[in-house]
Amino acid sequence: MLTAAETEFLQRVGIFAAIPPAGMARLGALARRVDIAGPSLVFAEGEPAQEMVVVLKGMLEVRKRGRSGSETRIAVLRPGDIAGEMSLIDIQPRSAAVRSLGTASLVVLTHADLAQFYREDPSSYAMLVLNIAREISRRLRRVDALLADILVGVQDLWAGAMAEAAGTGTGRTGGGSSGPASSGGGSVP
Repeated sequence: MLTAAETEFLQRVGIFAAIPPAGMARLGALARRVDIAGPSLVFAEGEPAQEMVVVLKGMLEVRKRGRSGSETRIAVLRPGDIAGEMSLIDIQPRSAAVRSLGTASLVVLTHADLAQFYREDPSSYAMLVLNIAREISRRLRRVDALLADILVGVQDLWAGAMAEAAGTGTGRTGGGSSGPASSGGGSVP
């Protein structure tokens, strides 16, 4: 159970927007606060997802493992940020690891909490799920923009390398390749 101040804090977090005060009071009664004493793992990538968290205090980092097994930081979460909400929508294993960078306080909402919230207040539950979907959509749009920037950069590098190779006579030209990010069907040297 959260304090009134913690519940008010949640109401200022985007995924809880437009949930009426009675619904927020019920969420505050269902949720629990977890205090973390120092750097530690919150979620492991690939583990079954059972809950989401909202950062009250401190900072968390989100880390994603690549195909090679190496990890990279993809985000730093601060008070008001959320993690684990995708699992409430797609019921899949964790897509990334989340670690606290030091002391932190989190609000935890489990699948069971949200199932109870659905039974008691379906309209507020629907608003919460809609807000989560909006947040996931915003993130996807940001990733789309980043991916486009990366691919345009690769295409520009490819075109520059091909032009340089053609100018010096050290590279292949005219082999039908239209670059690595195209669907031209050509091969990449």
